[in-house]
Amino acid sequence: MKTTVLKGLTLIIVLLTLISGWFLLQEKVSGQAYKAAFATLEAYRSKHPEEHPRFLAVVDYSKPSYLKRMAVIDLQSGDQSFYWTAHGVNSGDLYANRFSNNPASNMSSLGLYKTAESYSGEHGKAIRLEGLDPVLNSNAFNRDIVLHSADYVSLKYIMVNIATFNGPMIGRSNGCFVVSTRDIDEVMQKLKEGEFLYAWSDQP
Repeated sequence: MKTTVLKGLTLIIVLLTLISGWFLLQEKVSGQAYKAAFATLEAYRSKHPEEHPRFLAVVDYSKPSYLKRMAVIDLQSGDQSFYWTAHGVNSGDLYANRFSNNPASNMSSLGLYKTAESYSGEHGKAIRLEGLDPVLNSNAFNRDIVLHSADYVSLKYIMVNIATFNGPMIGRSNGCFVVSTRDIDEVMQKLKEGEFLYAWSDQP
């Protein structure tokens, strides 16, 4: 009995190692997403030369949610850190492929955002976001689209979804950018008020 249990645990550990390695080998943020993010930020700063951001977050919604598809870039050093981030429940399941700026859509919105004040609310620590695109995300503040954390953004949640045949995805939000509870302090330290976030998709 003990031998069977040990074999089962060994198999689970091997499978988790293989899955983790598979995640690490995949491209998390595409070149197109980086290019679009930097071009959009540069265009914005050309009209607002007083802005001097230190960090830019790039979210690539063309990638599946099991990947750490949010890159937070230090614009001075070029260093990057990667994080899981959820998309809206009505934007899709494993992939986000539908987007909206409409209130009560429960979809993610694309485009450039500026981080506003940090606060503690219903989901704990969070950052308010100002949508800077008049078409894509101008209703972000009124929709309460913020960056916060949740337990459903985790490897554990991915494994539960795999085990229950729901696919290797993290949970979904009502349109907010949701990161892991383990990462929220680090993300908030970087994306303080006055930094920028850009959400991109390869969908038209």
